[in-house]
Amino acid sequence: MGDELRQRTEQLLADYLGYCARVPGTAGRRPSTPEAALLRCLALRLRLRYHLSRSRYRGYQGNRLQVVANVAQKMVRQSGFPSWGKVVALVTFAGILLERPPARHAWELKEWEADVGPDCRRLVAFLCDWLTVEHRAWLEAHSGWDGFCRFFASRMIFPWSSLLVRVLLSCFISTILNYMWTKLL
Repeated sequence: MGDELRQRTEQLLADYLGYCARVPGTAGRRPSTPEAALLRCLALRLRLRYHLSRSRYRGYQGNRLQVVANVAQKMVRQSGFPSWGKVVALVTFAGILLERPPARHAWELKEWEADVGPDCRRLVAFLCDWLTVEHRAWLEAHSGWDGFCRFFASRMIFPWSSLLVRVLLSCFISTILNYMWTKLL
């Protein structure tokens, strides 16, 4: 029997990074697991919030693995261990590095296509090792990918109660203003 945590990690990373490395405009495969769907959603939110779609790292032509390794090392330098937010940010960044750049010439596109497949596999292997070897104790202490789903699912639920309070407060204020308006006229 294999290492289930490593298998799930590898599947999650391959799903997301493969999704990022696809040719733009082509339909991506459906997420293979619930955590893959959640990761895609979180990465999209992160990209939209910080305008990462226009990142200078999109379609990066250098050593992608070295860049991700440096970022991973710097992320955990202070605390010594990752957090779920740092994991999402790191994997999102790796995905941006694999994205196809806006091609100005056909030879640029061929160069990108030749490098992206092997780099995707190397990044999956590196990030899988980084999570399941270097930070395995942290990952297990946080219930693995089930813990990831629980951690973010509770934050993804829209707070209907706060919306209800805002709506009722708005109605109350508009009623008071309407009453005052009619009494003054």
